[in-house]
Amino acid sequence: MFLRSTVVKKGGKTYRYWKLVETVRTTAGPRQRVVAHLGDLAHFTAADWETLAHRLGEPALTAALERRVRQGGRKGRPPKWTLQDRVRAAPDAVTIRLGETAWRHPLPCGDVYAGLVLWQRLGLGALLAEKLAPSRAEVPWATIAALIAVNRLVDPMPEWRMVRWWRTTALPPLLGLPVALVDDNRLYRCLDAVLPHKAAIEEHLAGRGQTLFGQSYRFLLYDLTSTYFEGQVPHNPKAKRGYSRDRRPDCKQVCIGAVVDREGFPVGYEVVAGNVKDHQTVAGMLDRLRTRFGLTDRTLCMDRGLVTADSLQVIRGAQVAYVLADRRDAAAAYAAQVAAGPWQVIRTDRKTGQAMVEIQEVGREEGDRLILVRSQGCREKEQGIHNRLLTRLTSALERLARTVRNGRLVNPAKIERRIGRILARHPGLARWVCVRREEVTAEHGKVRSVVHWHVKEEAEALARQLEGVYLLRTNVEGTPAAQVWEDYVTLVRVEEAFRTLKHDLHLRPICHHWERRTEAHILFAWIAYAMYWVLERTHRRHGGTLTGRRVLELLHGITLGTISLTTVQGLKLELERISTPRPEEAAVLHSLRITLPRPKRRLDRVDLTLPEDRDLFESQQL
Repeated sequence: MFLRSTVVKKGGKTYRYWKLVETVRTTAGPRQRVVAHLGDLAHFTAADWETLAHRLGEPALTAALERRVRQGGRKGRPPKWTLQDRVRAAPDAVTIRLGETAWRHPLPCGDVYAGLVLWQRLGLGALLAEKLAPSRAEVPWATIAALIAVNRLVDPMPEWRMVRWWRTTALPPLLGLPVALVDDNRLYRCLDAVLPHKAAIEEHLAGRGQTLFGQSYRFLLYDLTSTYFEGQVPHNPKAKRGYSRDRRPDCKQVCIGAVVDREGFPVGYEVVAGNVKDHQTVAGMLDRLRTRFGLTDRTLCMDRGLVTADSLQVIRGAQVAYVLADRRDAAAAYAAQVAAGPWQVIRTDRKTGQAMVEIQEVGREEGDRLILVRSQGCREKEQGIHNRLLTRLTSALERLARTVRNGRLVNPAKIERRIGRILARHPGLARWVCVRREEVTAEHGKVRSVVHWHVKEEAEALARQLEGVYLLRTNVEGTPAAQVWEDYVTLVRVEEAFRTLKHDLHLRPICHHWERRTEAHILFAWIAYAMYWVLERTHRRHGGTLTGRRVLELLHGITLGTISLTTVQGLKLELERISTPRPEEAAVLHSLRITLPRPKRRLDRVDLTLPEDRDLFESQQL
């Protein structure tokens, strides 16, 4: 037996129909007889092919075929009968050779699938499908955006490397994208397409935060960070050298002003030039918040770097409630209150009972309540910094004095410059020391310079007394001073957001040189941070204790692979399946409320080629 195809052209289209044909002996010689019409097999699934191949080898089907042939039809015409309906009802049972079973081509699936679920929960796919113009290519922009966001969440890397990475994951079958349709050009064009919708994305994320987690945005935290570039970045006017939080003053940078709520959920951000002072961004941030939310019934919290006399006037003019940390030296005006008290203990060490945080309200200034805070943790930190810097400063001054005394440096102007450089390297402790150059007469009447220095005891004592002490100011009335401090320390949430962006989501360094690509890179990092926040919060809401990065590392172990089987008849079967999660992986999936995709009921792919015979139907004895 063998297959024969017939081509029919109708209405400008071509159709191919298949028949099952056998060779029989007649008195007139060998003749070919059609056993059955198989119809159009172009749309046969892999499961249909496997079932057809299996059923054709059964004796019962051979007898049924023989009866149908004997019934015949009109003279000269083959019987009108098809196997298609019978094939679809066939069972999924085959006999396989266990020794030839294999698990091939495993691809990481759990982490990227979780990223796609988070993308859907935040509704970003639907938003971008609505906002972005249809692409002339076969791949929608929203799908490419999902790919970039999932990469930024799971395994952040530049777009040129992302092209190779996504092929090694389960994203192609999960997204339904042919690998050949995605290249680095598509990824870069997607950045350009998504960036104009930054404001809509921020607004949408804020709305999803209210829907999913009940975020109210009544208490907002604002702070700045910086991220640096690789290269000279000549085409980005915002790339400037300035104060680097990454300790890379040699690189150009941009600054990012971010607003989050008291739980760290992203509210909005803005990219500004890398040399902009922190306090210069306050007015623009207030204007954007007023446009989006209104400032009525909002409380704004900021750290001391954003508070100057000018920015404080801007904040007061905005008619917004605020909790601010005043500049570092502001507490020195209240040295007497620091020494005398009375201090109210609001937090103690559980083991020793030692006071860890103390507060006292010391008065008012231009309508603001002033609250002194003394923190043992801050004191230990500042004490360590002071000791380290003081050791460096005194060592540098002693080396300079010894160099001058030994006659290796005699020029008075150079000595003065060396003193100035040493003090400039230690600006925080320069007021602690007194340094002077004197001219003395040697034994032979020669005049030489001598450097004298000492630590001013009063200045050091005052600084030591104020270690760990800082001043808060607020215009919120009726709130206990302890609650004001509790509100202020929530600023750690925005610091955690910056740490997640830089370390877990690899915001830095930026390799894009164009301004629009830089801002698109930061936008996708911001989207990935929202996904990361939802991942971690959902996990912990349902009893989890892991960080978001550890959750993704566990899910990385769930893979999508191909089970390769060989039947006793020699058929090669391939089934795409997701590995069964281990107990810890299953627990994480349960905490995230994520269910893995169910496998198809039928076999996915069947190779009809037999090892010993190319023709399947000739190998069957009908």
